[in-house]
Amino acid sequence: MYIAATSGLTTIGLDVKAVARTHGADLQQHSLLPPQVLALTRHWLALSGKTGGGKTPPAAAQFEMMDVGDIVPYLTILRVNPDNTFTFTFTGSAVSAIIGEDLTGRTVTAGQAVLGEIDWFRRCRPVAEVADIQVLAGAISPSHTSPIDFIAADFPLMDDAGGAVTEIVGVTVARLN
Repeated sequence: MYIAATSGLTTIGLDVKAVARTHGADLQQHSLLPPQVLALTRHWLALSGKTGGGKTPPAAAQFEMMDVGDIVPYLTILRVNPDNTFTFTFTGSAVSAIIGEDLTGRTVTAGQAVLGEIDWFRRCRPVAEVADIQVLAGAISPSHTSPIDFIAADFPLMDDAGGAVTEIVGVTVARLN
């Protein structure tokens, strides 16, 4: 495992896919990964196995929030736009509570990267470029509460042809000490 800091976010070099595959559904707690991250990883891997044998991200059309109902409050869904921007199409209630606002409909650009104290551009761009899961840790200090540490994981979803990332599903969970 490696940890690299990037603009207030720390990339956690943990192979979340290997953790989810190795331990399966019996592992509900992990020292670094909240159960919501593990649940979405398992779901993403199951969808990926249907289209790419588990080696390529699943198609965006395969992802249904109803299939991961228990973790929907922790999700964000961002559309990857052709101009290298990202638009929130969904912000779960737990994420809105952490950052203090609903980001649905807002667009992230290189020049307007930070919303709710999180650099969403730096969070999303590597996922869109590499088409692989990224796990991050960070902290925000919203005005409505004391500082909040969080763990986040972002999952790429491809177009139907499997050529480009069209959506990023993120799970963001406050770390409780």
